[in-house]
Amino acid sequence: MFGRHRHDREGEALVEQLVTMWVRACEGASLVRVVDTVSGPTIIPPKIVDITLGPPTILVVELQPGMLPADVVDLAPRIAPHMDAWGLHVEPIGHRHVRVALLDSDPLTGTVPLLAGAGLHLGRDESGADLRIAPADLPHAVCQGVTRSGKSVWTYSLLAQLAHRPDALIAGCDPTGLLWRPLAGSRHADRLASGLVDPGAHEKVLAAVVAEMDDRIRDLPADRDTIAVSLGRPLLFVILEEYPGLLRVLDAAKTRGDDPGARVRALVSRLLAEGAKAGVRVVILAQRAEASVVGAFERAMCSLRISFRCDNRASVELLHPGAPPALADAHTAALPGIALVSRPGHPVARIRAPYIGGYPEFAAAVAA
Repeated sequence: MFGRHRHDREGEALVEQLVTMWVRACEGASLVRVVDTVSGPTIIPPKIVDITLGPPTILVVELQPGMLPADVVDLAPRIAPHMDAWGLHVEPIGHRHVRVALLDSDPLTGTVPLLAGAGLHLGRDESGADLRIAPADLPHAVCQGVTRSGKSVWTYSLLAQLAHRPDALIAGCDPTGLLWRPLAGSRHADRLASGLVDPGAHEKVLAAVVAEMDDRIRDLPADRDTIAVSLGRPLLFVILEEYPGLLRVLDAAKTRGDDPGARVRALVSRLLAEGAKAGVRVVILAQRAEASVVGAFERAMCSLRISFRCDNRASVELLHPGAPPALADAHTAALPGIALVSRPGHPVARIRAPYIGGYPEFAAAVAA
């Protein structure tokens, strides 16, 4: 009995300490509402209404009028150290409350195995939830990341999942000559261009995909504006590996009467603008989604945006405008396999990409 009472008192003391730390951290980070009164300004931080001691310790916080959950997210890097936490994981609860988990370490440091399940496994977030999207629900996507950031391994995991799906076909361009080798001789091979021995092959592949898209749109029933995906008409995933590099090669071949780079840009623009209703999904891959190559139109059409480690904050903000500056800065030093994800209806979030292994494991998974 005495031990239980002592434990209760220790818990009560810790709760009081957390409340005090929260108030002071919010005041220091300016996460407060200021009310002018006759005796001077009154500073009111968001109010803790419930605490569940962990790990991880969970705070339920009532926001002050005028505050948004995004305000807590933006200031989380400044608040966390003063809560004796590595970081804060913030989730909205209705319109007036947020759930704040005090993380004692980075939840994304371990590897995430590529697991079978419903939809495409794209990663795991800080709460431990897997990010899965049904292939038909996947929007156009753009993914960037510097060398050794994990972008290639994420691409391997995506292709390994698509390769054996009867409702999906892989098409696209790979100027590196590596990505499509495991798919040689497969049902996907006719829609793939690899290497730079024949740069024109990439244009031919994209032109063929656009022609197939046009056929699908032409065959739409009068009462439908999107095709019904089936085994006879599977989704077409157009993967553009190192797209900026491909464009640079094509632009270098430009002559007064011939501009292959412009034609490829036009074909990709059509796929982005019209492909969704025809069961076409474009995935643009780049070390850096620089504005001169992946322009405003392309970024606007790609509503799923993924960034592995980038060389600077500007690169992060290019795909994730509005990301908290501290998050963008920290991502320039992210570990391999950790990415930022922006998608419709969700704030920018950190994920750990599923790990299939290296190139040999990718080749084996595709050949299986």
